[in-house]
Amino acid sequence: GYAYAVDGDVYYRARKFKHYGQLSGQSIDDLEVGASEHVSADEVNKKADPMDFALWKAAKPGEISWDSPWGAGRPGWHIECSVMSTKYLADTIDIHAGGQDLEFPHHENEIAQSEAATGKKFVNYWMHNGFVTIGKDNEKMSKSLHNFITVHDIIKHVDPQVLRFFMATTQYRRPIQYSEDNLVDAQNNLAHIQTAFNNLEYRKNDATDGDDATVTNQLATFRSSFIEAMDDDINVQNGIAVVYELVKFANRYTEKKTVAKDAIENIQKLLKELLLIFGVKLTTTGQIDDETIKQLIAKRDEARRQKNFALSDQIRDDLKDQGIIIEDTPQGTRYRKE
Repeated sequence: GYAYAVDGDVYYRARKFKHYGQLSGQSIDDLEVGASEHVSADEVNKKADPMDFALWKAAKPGEISWDSPWGAGRPGWHIECSVMSTKYLADTIDIHAGGQDLEFPHHENEIAQSEAATGKKFVNYWMHNGFVTIGKDNEKMSKSLHNFITVHDIIKHVDPQVLRFFMATTQYRRPIQYSEDNLVDAQNNLAHIQTAFNNLEYRKNDATDGDDATVTNQLATFRSSFIEAMDDDINVQNGIAVVYELVKFANRYTEKKTVAKDAIENIQKLLKELLLIFGVKLTTTGQIDDETIKQLIAKRDEARRQKNFALSDQIRDDLKDQGIIIEDTPQGTRYRKE
């Protein structure tokens, strides 16, 4: 069989599973001894092969334990996930996600033990996400390093929509670099999209009835390009690039002398549809809170110091479109609401 018992422990014969290492692209002969889990010297001596991993561990004094055919003990950390998957989902599940650090050994072991037990393919698609990093050295954010910040704390000063946009517009396999600057960039980008949406709303007042065939055709192209990007391993970078192109198209259209009401509504509809895929809702009012305004002003001040006047002007214009007037004074930048 695939498993064997030694002194109340139960181990899995990794070499017997012919596909072991396939997920992570590793050969079992090249794997480091003991890499499959943290093991003691005593445990290595118990194993028939150093690459074997524990399915069941004999109880130690003071540990929680359950009775089993091999005596009191507890499940290994790999088998727990296989049991939950097959109990609550199915023998074969469509999508299994997890951090990149779990690809080996955890997910390799899940596959080996699940397929040995059921005789069926365990997972159709694996999705291994990158880490959230923080600090100038881009350390992995984790509780053990005490370098984490909670969502609850972030949304005390950042609009939850902005946080969602920031997180969702990074491809899942890539690391997400958390920083105040990156959050401000996300605020600015989202404000730019909202401004375009608002400008479309304003033009409804003087729009003519009917549609515009050119707009209809272009929107179909945008939608097709977005779907193609997202079908490519959820390539949100290319997907959001399509959204930005759509925003440029919307801005050019609102600058035309004559616009069609149906065309405007169709552009708005597509913008809302695509942003909703990222979990972000565009609003007709485009209201903006004071904290967001202050952070955008800080971003504008930094752009001016770096002589990036294009970005500075863009932020000023975006805020103006949302009813926020920027005033540069000897005492610093001030703002007021129209």
